[in-house]
Formats: sequence, C-alpha cells, structure tokens
Amino acid sequence: MSDREQQLSQRLSDFEKPLVESAQQSFTLPSFFYTDAEVYEIEKQNIFYRTWQFVAHRTAFEKPGDYVTVQICDQNLFVMMGKDNELRAFYNVCQHRAHELLPAGSGNVKSVIVCPYHAWAFETEGQLRGAPRAQNRPGFNKADYSLKQVRVEQFLNCIFINLDDTATPLSELAADLEADVRSRIPYFDDLKVPTEGLLGESLINAGWKVVVDNYVECYHCDHAHKAFANLICMDSYQHETFGLWSRQIGGDIRKDNTAYKVDDKAPVMNSVFWYLWPNTTFNVLPGTEELNISVIRPLSLTQTDFTGPSLSVSGEFDQNRADYTAGVLVPEDIALCESVQRGLGSKGYSQGPLIVDDDRSGRGEHALHHFHRLVQKAIT
Repeated sequence: MSDREQQLSQRLSDFEKPLVESAQQSFTLPSFFYTDAEVYEIEKQNIFYRTWQFVAHRTAFEKPGDYVTVQICDQNLFVMMGKDNELRAFYNVCQHRAHELLPAGSGNVKSVIVCPYHAWAFETEGQLRGAPRAQNRPGFNKADYSLKQVRVEQFLNCIFINLDDTATPLSELAADLEADVRSRIPYFDDLKVPTEGLLGESLINAGWKVVVDNYVECYHCDHAHKAFANLICMDSYQHETFGLWSRQIGGDIRKDNTAYKVDDKAPVMNSVFWYLWPNTTFNVLPGTEELNISVIRPLSLTQTDFTGPSLSVSGEFDQNRADYTAGVLVPEDIALCESVQRGLGSKGYSQGPLIVDDDRSGRGEHALHHFHRLVQKAIT
C-alpha cells in the first residue's frame, strides 16, 4: 500500500469524533466523506459495484427483446428478456470497439442487438451472431465475443442486478424486508405501471449520501415539511432499523390536512417508507392503492438522480397526491439536500451530533446512524 493509500485509509477510520455502535453517543460521518473525490471512487468500487441495484419493475419485461438500460456510476448496463423468456443482464458495450449497444431508456429488440458503429450483431441471449467481414481475420471465433454478463435477480417483483459475481442473493440478504413489505401491502402483487401517469425523476445537486441522509430521518419533518407533518401525525411516527434496511411508519392520518385531500373511503390510511441499502426506496402514502419505487442514484460526487416508477392497482394515479409530492414535498427535499451539500464544503463544519431519543421515535436520527454505520463498514 502506498503512503497516499495509507493516509486515506487512516482518514476513513480515524474520525475526530466517534461514530460508534451507540446512536446516542455517535456523531455523523465527517464532512470530507461527502466532498472528497477519493472517497467517492472508493464508494463506487466497494458499494455500488458490489450491491444489488434496482433496474425496473417486472412489468417492464413482457416479451422477448424487451430491455431496460441502467447507469450505475461509470458502468452502463442493460437487462433484456431473451427468446427463451429468461432475463439476463449485460454490460452495455460492444465487444469490438466499445460502442454502447442500446440507447438509454427502455424498448424492444425485434431480432438481434446491432451495434450502431460497425454493425456487430448479438443475440438477445448475449452471443455474437455475426460481424461484417470477420471472416477476413484468421482464427476469428464468434464464441470468444459474447456480451459480458452480470448477476440478475427478481426481488419484490422488481429486477435488480449486481456487478459482483460472488454477491449473496437479495432473497437471503433481505428476506425479512420482503416479508414486511408484503404483510403491509396486501395489494402488492396487483400493482402495475400505469399506462398514463408519473415516472418520477428528480435531479439533485447533492451527493447520494446527502439524499439518503435526508430520506432516512424525520427529525426535520415538523419544521421543514409542514404539510407532511399536518397529514401524518409525528407524535406517533415510528422508525425502525434492521440488517440492511429501515422502515418509517405513519399510522395516524389526518383526512383534513394541508397536503392533499384524503377521501373518507380511501383504501390506504397509513404511510410506509422502506429504505434498502444502499440506495433503493419503497414508498406508500395515504389514498389509493399505489406504490412508488425510487432509486437514489449517484451521477457524480455532488449530483444525484432520485428517480423511479410509480405503480398502482387501478392503472391510474391519485392526481392530488401526485401534485403534492411533485410540487411541494420533492422541491422541499431538493432544497434541503442542496443546501446541506453546499454547507458540507464549509471550513466551519466537520461532524454533528446525532439526536436520538430514548424510545427511538420517528423524530430521531437512529436510522441515519444505521446508514452511516453501513457506509463506514463498506469503505473502511
């Protein structure tokens, strides 16, 4: 290990103020964790290239050739249903000269994947079908140039991928999360992506950890989300942590509130927010039977995309709720995160104390501590 690597390793583990097992005695991650480009490079390798990353809901893949691309930090990949109706995940790069094979987004390949550069053609199962004039190269063997494959798994009716070939399946890592989600969303298997409605997307000028920090605590909700705190009573708000996930529950819903109208006969009269390490969230708000799945996806050290599909049983959205989340709640959170990111660069700040009450209520920061400990473990 070089002197520079040794110095960085020491910085990552030797904090001025402790981040320890007890949340009430802990401080936050140091500010350089959010502003140092070397830390971000370590996060790519140790976190994002070794964890399960959400790609799409299973309904995105209905017939052979259906695909969805996904960008995981510097890595561009896609998931495609083959002619045998099996899902496979590949790096989105031609094996000839590294041109990207499929455009960003989703679609369908009718027969073969054709590289836009030199027209190399690949089967939907990844094998090279043909390369123009390759017969002129002695010993050319198509079997040597199949697309590079990565792990794929269906979990909670969603498709996840992992760049680590040795990763433990999500079904083992978070079986308790699947059981919890299904027990609290009785309509879970009836959810589908509406033909019309929102596909939420928010670009935030803040690093991914800032966005997760904001998501996993509601200490700020009374003050910074007044309509949310008027909709969901914070006095009974609950927040619990588990192995690789945490959960927020608001069971005391005010039908008459300043956020959006909740019908007297609404089938969902609670809120539940699940966070799955490192960057996937599942979100339920009062009203009709809907679920939002959003991913906190890093674009750079200081820029994040918080995006994902919203699903419903009816095939339609509760427009009042959508207007509130898109027009009020999300802009509030974006402003908070971007201000924090700016503040983390100040010479006047390094670490702050975690505020956790004795009964670990939903107003505390014990889930923030849980997240920081997961980051600490992953990169030190």
